[in-house]
Amino acid sequence: MMYTITGTRPSRLVVLSYDISCPRRSRRVRRVLDAVHHAKQYSVFEALLSDGEFRSVLAEISACCDFSKDLLATWWPLDGLRLGWQNGQLTVIAHAGQQCRETATLRPNIGNFIICYDISDTAALRAVASEVAAETAMVQRSVYWLRAPKAQLSALFERCASHLTEGDCLWAYPLASCQALSRAGTQVSSILPIATHRWRSS
Repeated sequence: MMYTITGTRPSRLVVLSYDISCPRRSRRVRRVLDAVHHAKQYSVFEALLSDGEFRSVLAEISACCDFSKDLLATWWPLDGLRLGWQNGQLTVIAHAGQQCRETATLRPNIGNFIICYDISDTAALRAVASEVAAETAMVQRSVYWLRAPKAQLSALFERCASHLTEGDCLWAYPLASCQALSRAGTQVSSILPIATHRWRSS
């Protein structure tokens, strides 16, 4: 499926994530997202979209969901960055969906981050989940919100890195503010930032 640009703002990186237990609805949502871009993990997708394209994709996804049971989140990473842990330091591993390797020069004061992971080994998954959950608020499975200084994010990633093996993924998206996160679904955490706005299909 193709999406035409209808907005005036140029394309920018948006991340879309879903948590849907019904296989049929999950497959429908994944087909929509597969047409936009490939997945970063099973239920987390990055895409370069204009505002108009994003609204079109969001409307199609919303039509597939039952928000009394399903969860859906989207966020706009600051400067289109994805962060990871490389060579013992927090590193920019992608910019606007393109791989790169740069030292993360984020502001040292409090920031907002979305943390995601994709880990195959059950014991390692539990260990990382425990480390992440202790300092964050859950957005949905394998997706968490952290409000903390860069140093705290670096320390968390350093602890988690000891559990990871080749093929495992742990990364974070910096947000300009918590308002860059949108979510839908009735099971969202009450301790997520109050400024976060919710959207629903009309």
